[in-house]
Amino acid sequence: MSAVAAGMAVAALAAAPAQADPPPGPDLSALILTVTHGNTPVRTAVLMCSPMALGTHPQAVSACDELNAVGGNFDALRGQPIRFCSMLYDPVTLTADGFWHGTPVSWRQSFPNQCMAINHSNYVFTF
Repeated sequence: MSAVAAGMAVAALAAAPAQADPPPGPDLSALILTVTHGNTPVRTAVLMCSPMALGTHPQAVSACDELNAVGGNFDALRGQPIRFCSMLYDPVTLTADGFWHGTPVSWRQSFPNQCMAINHSNYVFTF
């Protein structure tokens, strides 16, 4: 290879933009769910809903069905208020981070206590 050709090849490689990691596929739904009491995570579960329901979440299929019913909108989850909760203030925060059908998710909501947090959904945060 001539010096000119070698120089052109090096220049072409140097000019090429760096390749970032490809974004997740459009169907990927994978989430890390946490229940936090104060600043300490009390429980964490991995929930994958697409391409199939799996993960460390004990009720992955039901949790995925619940999220699919609301299009992955955590604010739209409406659990059955299965119990009456006291007004004791002992805050709990629920979080969900990851991807829902390829779209980034970073959701957090605080509740006055564990009972009210559990009533937020039927399955998603029951682990």
